[in-house]
Amino acid sequence: MPDRLRVLLVEDVGADAELIAHALKRDGFDAVFERVYTEADLTARVASFVPQVVLSDFSLPGYSGMAALELVQSLSPHTPFIFVSGTIGEERAIESLKCGASDYVLKTNLARLGSAVRRALERTAERTARARAEAELAEAHQRQRMLSRRLIRAQERERAELARELHDEVGQAFTALKIQLEMLRRAKDPDETSVRIDECADIVASALSQVRNLSLGLRPPQLDEFGLVSALRSHVERMARTATIEIAFEADPQIGRLHPDIEIACFRIAQESLTNALRHAEARRVRIVLRINADTLALIVQDDGRGFDVHAANEKALNGTSMGVAGLQERALLAGGFVKIESEVGSGTEVVARFPLKAPGRTAPGSGG
Repeated sequence: MPDRLRVLLVEDVGADAELIAHALKRDGFDAVFERVYTEADLTARVASFVPQVVLSDFSLPGYSGMAALELVQSLSPHTPFIFVSGTIGEERAIESLKCGASDYVLKTNLARLGSAVRRALERTAERTARARAEAELAEAHQRQRMLSRRLIRAQERERAELARELHDEVGQAFTALKIQLEMLRRAKDPDETSVRIDECADIVASALSQVRNLSLGLRPPQLDEFGLVSALRSHVERMARTATIEIAFEADPQIGRLHPDIEIACFRIAQESLTNALRHAEARRVRIVLRINADTLALIVQDDGRGFDVHAANEKALNGTSMGVAGLQERALLAGGFVKIESEVGSGTEVVARFPLKAPGRTAPGSGG
């Protein structure tokens, strides 16, 4: 049942207050009324009663209706304020509207009070909705700016990491290869030549392996050729070969090719979640699961590690000091999905990403749309 309309009457004449209340009830309002007429009582009741509309006389004992308007505006600036008076003149009425009153109604014409209250409430609701929409738009713009900054930082980190890998691993391998080739050119003993050739072959094989690992980290070919399940299984198997913890992967057999946006988003979320579990969670076991029903794909990544404070991580993301949690959420949003992270310190972590497979306007792979 909806709450009753809270009406604060600023009126020193009891009979007039009863007439005003009766006029609103006659016009269909289900309202609860509070009456005050001193400035002190008005201050107290605005704070405790929290009125949705204030109806005030213009002439009050000890202070004026304009003073009451100013007081209400200072305490509750969005509350509609309507003068209901028998002594207000046209000039004063216009002045009151300029000062922020919502309307004015003569006590000799209370039949107009109901419509005046409705209009004031509607305008307040519209202003509230507009302010909320503007705040949401500003927040969206702020999130977009933060996302752009995080994406740029992430790109720079990835480039720096790739440059470091190329310099430290591949660059050193080719430097060693160059040295071996120089020594091979000078070698005169057949046995030494054979040894040098074997060493060159080993260096090339190592460099090829490093380049392959870099390529797989950037974008596994299985993702484009065979789809999400194959790419994730291959990634898990590759990580399990070097990890010291148990990593399990399972997927519903009916999962086929999905929209490329969903496949890459789901793969990156699983990749990032697994990396976090390996680097930071001190977990003993990690479990990655893909589930599908008629219209939803679910990715679940669970670990039994030390966990973390999700709220604190979200605060860091909003402040731009961390991007892990925000990065997962934004990857999912870009593909039409969402991510829910549940974790407590000492209790492990569960990351659940869900993607609608029949999102409006989504074009299936190969449809040509």
